[in-house]
Amino acid sequence: MHYVIGLLCLLAFGANAAPAGTDYFKDLPKCSTEEDQLGECVKEIFNTLTPRLKDGNPELRIEPYEPLRLNRTSFQYTSGTVNGRITIRNAKIYGFASNRAKEVSVKLTGDKVKLRLVTKMPKLNIVGSYKADMQVNQLNLKPKGDFNVTLFDVEATTVTDGEIYEKDGHRYFRLKNIDSKPKIRDLDIKANGIFADPELDKVALNVANQYWRDIYGIMLPETRQFWQPLMLRMFNEALELVPIDQFLKEQPN
Repeated sequence: MHYVIGLLCLLAFGANAAPAGTDYFKDLPKCSTEEDQLGECVKEIFNTLTPRLKDGNPELRIEPYEPLRLNRTSFQYTSGTVNGRITIRNAKIYGFASNRAKEVSVKLTGDKVKLRLVTKMPKLNIVGSYKADMQVNQLNLKPKGDFNVTLFDVEATTVTDGEIYEKDGHRYFRLKNIDSKPKIRDLDIKANGIFADPELDKVALNVANQYWRDIYGIMLPETRQFWQPLMLRMFNEALELVPIDQFLKEQPN
């Protein structure tokens, strides 16, 4: 989900490097590289662009992100007596348009950049289909069906380290690593196909919703090794599109 954060940060960095002739970003502030001003400036740009970009922009080749679509993703899950693989297909994620930055800090040291971003959205809804091959103790399960998961009051703290590099006479920004820690207030899980008997599905979902904090606490670190490298790759693919020359202005001596 933090791909959208990365894209918006990219556009904040590259807002003034948009193609000539477009006025899509003309109302955005130009940021000083003074550290005490830079964070607030990026925060203002982030919160301006978030709702504006949800429907995309063909001129700038920006795809709509509300909903954000994930065609297929899978991960291995191992915890205690439970292990197996879960594959998610045709997922749609709603809610990023309401995402807002609460805190932003940017530290520049030569060509090195450190960004810390705290964002919050009231609700994130994920719908799609799933297929799993799981082993619970000695029981083999192969559930498949549809799911609908809603996360409430999602707050994410994302810290990245990156560097500025030159290519074709322009300066660009790429990330070397990323660490994101999301927290949520509540979680609602709906799904079918867990068991052949719909009544057993209801029992399983009741248990899952009652103990969602335990499930979330296990799933988040277990899946981090899969989704954080994916985030890093998608961030850098987006960051290659826009130079940041006009954003990082040299300060007078």
